[in-house]
Amino acid sequence: MSNSKRIVWALALAVLSASAAADVPHSSILSRYGMTPDELPKPPAIETKPVAEEKSLFQVQPEQPWATVRIGNGNLPEMTGNISIDNSLRQEYERCHKLRAEMIKRGDRYVVCDSAMPGMP
Repeated sequence: MSNSKRIVWALALAVLSASAAADVPHSSILSRYGMTPDELPKPPAIETKPVAEEKSLFQVQPEQPWATVRIGNGNLPEMTGNISIDNSLRQEYERCHKLRAEMIKRGDRYVVCDSAMPGMP
């Protein structure tokens, strides 16, 4: 669109908006009909009742932690009699205690190392 067409459109819109503004009366609609705001009907009074506390349909409880933390008494895992299983359980128990000590030092949640499965309650 060229600049001359834009100017023509802008002028046409200005003329239309000026004519629309001229049609709007300057006085209020009440004065045109010979009324004052005091003569308007009053709205009906609305009775407000105190709202009784409604019982909820749902039982809202605080969120439960996703893990329970227990400090064990330091018992070593049970001996099975199989040397490879006993060694792997002992190594896992020691690894779990090292990890737990590091987590306590950092202030994080820590794991329980006394159950059959390390880290599980």
